[in-house]
Amino acid sequence: MGIAATEGAASRLAIDGGPPAVTVPVGERWESVTELERSHVSAALDDLESVYDQIELFEGEFREVVGSRHALAVCNGTAALHSAIFAAGARRGAEVIVPSVTWHATITPILHCGATPVFCDVDPNTFCADPEDVARKLTERTCAIVVTHVYGNPADMDAFRALVRGTDITLIEDCSHAHGALWDGRPVGSLGHIGCFSLQNSKPVSGVEAGVITTSDDALYDRMVALGHYSRVEDLLVTDALRGIGAMGLGVKYRANPLAMALARARLRRLPELNRRRARWFDRLDELLDPVEGFYPQEAYPKATRGGLLLYAVRAEPEDLDAPIEAIGAALVAEGVAVRAERPSGDYGAMHLQPLFNEFPLERLGGPWGDLPSDARRPLHAGSLPVSERLNRTCFWLTTPVDPDPVWVEQTAAGIAKVAAAGPRLRELARAPG
Repeated sequence: MGIAATEGAASRLAIDGGPPAVTVPVGERWESVTELERSHVSAALDDLESVYDQIELFEGEFREVVGSRHALAVCNGTAALHSAIFAAGARRGAEVIVPSVTWHATITPILHCGATPVFCDVDPNTFCADPEDVARKLTERTCAIVVTHVYGNPADMDAFRALVRGTDITLIEDCSHAHGALWDGRPVGSLGHIGCFSLQNSKPVSGVEAGVITTSDDALYDRMVALGHYSRVEDLLVTDALRGIGAMGLGVKYRANPLAMALARARLRRLPELNRRRARWFDRLDELLDPVEGFYPQEAYPKATRGGLLLYAVRAEPEDLDAPIEAIGAALVAEGVAVRAERPSGDYGAMHLQPLFNEFPLERLGGPWGDLPSDARRPLHAGSLPVSERLNRTCFWLTTPVDPDPVWVEQTAAGIAKVAAAGPRLRELARAPG
């Protein structure tokens, strides 16, 4: 039954004294911890002498899933991104292009390396980095482009691969949200030079805290090994370029916890089923919201298959709804739609305006932060990335179970449609005193 036919769509707003549209709980039917996870971790604990074998076992299994020559397990997704950006040659005087619609860990390693983040804008429909804006920001100093597959939605990898073809620019995929996503049938993490995955607790494949890096480039792999894998370095190096550096490498310890790897191995086996179940209700909610003016779910490119599907995101357009965004958010919450009215999408889309990347004083700190070159941070003002900033103000994240009660999905759509139909009344309520 379509939204237009539902009785709730025409009822009085809950924020205006009417009944809420969403009356059933999410009803999550997916077990995040099953006997499979317990058996993997227990087996690792029962054989502590060989527990570190879990790392190599996971790396081999992840290589098979992504189709890359190498997979390197690390302690978290931030370590994966730092390793990739370091391997790409980020240093003083170099630039790394990165979107503002991402998590800060995609950006902060650029400063860790002493390089300059160059922020790009995004596609307003897919929320992923805009290839045309990236092309405008390429210079002779560009050493890497980082693209985020936002909320599990692949970026336009054909365009980005074309941008770096014939250059020495490293294309890094931030796949933190996108486990099992595909571009033109190929897994993300195998399309750029390096793929970075977070395996944090909210991610589909989780070690609670862990990460993994993929690449088919031997030289890039060796640099990442040398950075963060002391005692494994001499065993893992593929080329002779860094041979002789010694077992400690560069001395950073990014090695994954082997118990986290045991857990992640079990979760990796369950990933296809997780993606099928989550995609089913994502697709249903997309279908229900398609005729609703003023609310626009995140779209995928024709060649993209979403995976991981970490968050269901929908953009509200105040002009289309004839109501302020604050009133829209409050009305959604009152209807029982599981979004946050305050800062609905966190800092996503406004990363370029955060103090760390602008004029917050760092001179008294040690390490690279206290000695950044003068142009490592290029302060940006509001309006610099209009699409990203608009998404930051108008994009709502919906609670994202794996296998919810179908009634919850239908009622959530009805609640959104109900708010969409009452824009003028929302504007009146917003103007009312008190």
